[in-house]
Amino acid sequence: MSASSHPGPLPDLRFHCSDTPLEQCFDWAVSQSLSRVRSDDPGAIPSYWAGLTDRPMFYSRDVSHQALGAHLLGLDRENHSMLRHFAASATAARAYYPLWAFTFDGAPAAIDYVDDTRFVRETPAAFEIAEKSIEQYLWTGDDRYLTDPVFLDYYRNLVREFVPRHDILGTGVAGERDTRDIFAGSPTYNEASDAAGMQVAGDGIASQWAAMTAIAAVVPDPALAEEARESADRLRAHFADGWWDEAHGRYLTGVSADRAYTEFAFEPSWFPAVKGLLPRGERAEAHLAFLDASLERRPPVNIEAFTYLPEAFLAYDHDTTAVRWIRHLIDSRSDYPEVPFTVVSHLCTGLTGVRPRPDGALETRSHLADGQVEVTGLPYRSARISVRHDGRESTTLTVESGTEPLRWVAHVGGRTVSRLVEPGRSTTVGA
Repeated sequence: MSASSHPGPLPDLRFHCSDTPLEQCFDWAVSQSLSRVRSDDPGAIPSYWAGLTDRPMFYSRDVSHQALGAHLLGLDRENHSMLRHFAASATAARAYYPLWAFTFDGAPAAIDYVDDTRFVRETPAAFEIAEKSIEQYLWTGDDRYLTDPVFLDYYRNLVREFVPRHDILGTGVAGERDTRDIFAGSPTYNEASDAAGMQVAGDGIASQWAAMTAIAAVVPDPALAEEARESADRLRAHFADGWWDEAHGRYLTGVSADRAYTEFAFEPSWFPAVKGLLPRGERAEAHLAFLDASLERRPPVNIEAFTYLPEAFLAYDHDTTAVRWIRHLIDSRSDYPEVPFTVVSHLCTGLTGVRPRPDGALETRSHLADGQVEVTGLPYRSARISVRHDGRESTTLTVESGTEPLRWVAHVGGRTVSRLVEPGRSTTVGA
């Protein structure tokens, strides 16, 4: 299969927006994303390109971030295949870290793997594989993410083996010795040298909390779920109480045995917002203002880093800032696969605030103050739905196809309204 082709028909997903530049980029993002599917290549496992375009591989960090866009485009087989590969690679000999990258035939990528004691490993990835696998369950209803022993063992080992082994400071937060050698293990996704001594990083604690929250919500092992819930509660309290820097008016970037890091450090600075770990209120607002000012002074040098920024600001309803970063990604027209995959998800689920909940309901929230945004053909479990927001004045949800009624929680204006929407029917909620 050539790099410019894609498997089968285009997905049913469609995006419409009164903001013409946002609407016009959708077809580009879909086409670019589907061009990266490798499932029909000779010898390939179900997979898509997730990494630098000169490396024919898929990386744990990239797959974790591309998986939602891939689901929206009908690539559930590929998501399951790749996430399972990472989960299966987290052995005791590797200190329960998943491998960093695979080639499309499912072999460890030699550029990132020497042997079981020396391979690239970054702490947040171990947690994101769990969080994003469970997120795929919530979107697809695919029980294999909860019942397959490979996934169940991964979740159990993450809670009971990985965290204790990597609790370098004795605080219950996983980390590593420092950031200087990613083949020996780094606590952060930030591979720059400006955080060389950091041992526990903001993106690490945020990803750990998100994974524990996800495991607690749905994993069908009551004892494990309770352990994860207690861990998530402790992490949230530890971050809220111990990571606020009163002198600088923002949350810490990271910590080591002998210092706290307050400087802007890219992923460690924005991941607590991406994951929703910042407690809402004045401190969150101060930290987001710090992010905004820091990004203005010192923007990332790699386009991959920008792909997280819309999520960080959408999570706290800083919608204008989030849209500015979506436009930045669109304007880049970057061929780095993470850009088009995440543009699909930023547009279709980010701007519309569509989110599946562990209790089976689907939430929506408009992140465009004015104008109209609509996504149709959105795949949710066995159904296809459409969501239309008219500014923040009204929202309409349609169950286009499916056999079961859908529980819908609509956030419209200042209201939160719950509705049951039957297959083939539309319901509108006003502010």
